Amino acid sequence: MLQQSKDNREIIVFDLGGTHFRSGTYSKENGLQNLHQQASINYQSMPGLSAHVLKELLVNYLAENAHKLAANKAVRQVSISLGAAVNGYSGVVYGSGPMWGDDTTTFDLKKRLFDRVPEFDWHVINDVTASLLHYVSHQHVSGNRKVLLLTISTGIACRLFDMQRRLIPLDEFGLQGEIGHLPVSLDIDGQPLKLKCDCGEQNHLSAFSSGHGIIKLKNLLAKKQPLLWQKSKLAKLCSQGLNYETAMAEALASKDKFANKLLYLATKNIADVLRSSLAIDPEIDQIILTGGVATNLKNSYRDMLIKHFTRAGIYLTSNFAPKFFEDRLIIADNSLVNNLIGAALYATTYSKQQAS
Repeated sequence: MLQQSKDNREIIVFDLGGTHFRSGTYSKENGLQNLHQQASINYQSMPGLSAHVLKELLVNYLAENAHKLAANKAVRQVSISLGAAVNGYSGVVYGSGPMWGDDTTTFDLKKRLFDRVPEFDWHVINDVTASLLHYVSHQHVSGNRKVLLLTISTGIACRLFDMQRRLIPLDEFGLQGEIGHLPVSLDIDGQPLKLKCDCGEQNHLSAFSSGHGIIKLKNLLAKKQPLLWQKSKLAKLCSQGLNYETAMAEALASKDKFANKLLYLATKNIADVLRSSLAIDPEIDQIILTGGVATNLKNSYRDMLIKHFTRAGIYLTSNFAPKFFEDRLIIADNSLVNNLIGAALYATTYSKQQAS
């Protein structure tokens, strides 16, 4: 059972993903302050550097910025939301495809930080855990039995929160919901596709459906169906220099055939995972989608998932309740899901569970 705290002291918070690093301070009284964002330190932005060096740069970044944010104030706690597979009991990091590629060397980030800057109490949690902790803190969620949050961004993962027990159940390795590296299959008109995941393996869910994966899938689809690509609005917008995220959203809004087919392929395996989750656990009352891909495409993304469920739903249940999936599916914005606030909530409210 989660331990509730009335601590209102200021906390230094970080949200470290494969695209951006964000930092700031948080207190219940003043909310988020001193916000700063920069490009992520990762193997793609800094090619040629080993995973070991990238991890050391991460430690340096955290230590230096924690000192800056403390700024002579009596701040003791630092809580980090990290885009990586993290042991929820110990804070040990197992790996991060978006940040360190195929490196899976165990990294005790919490210990390294404590050894480097012992004046702070350090907390390290997975970023999807942080997202979900913030979401379930809102009053309107209290009537649900279980809430499943799935992030589709540079990486893909999900977490399930048991509202009655007030916890995220973990296995003996401190893990839950690392679905981004599940093996999947995908084909275009009967032709099997192969794409490499950031972790180095072939045909993982993230290889087709993450932010990086959809771009790779777009290139592969354009190669296999060049005429469809050449005639598409997406191709035209990209050639005009519009960034891919904006171009994809505009192309979908104009019902571009190529963009629509790309999104159909990119969401097919996501729909399969969610369908299986609902079939196995009927107590899931809400499915929350977050992450740059889902929040950028918004209703286009949600509508495509509903289309998959309309074509192939849950045996019998979909006959009894045709909108069973649709009624549960929500795309949440930053007002409902903020990893910095989630990291702070972990430090003040949930961290004692880690040691229990």
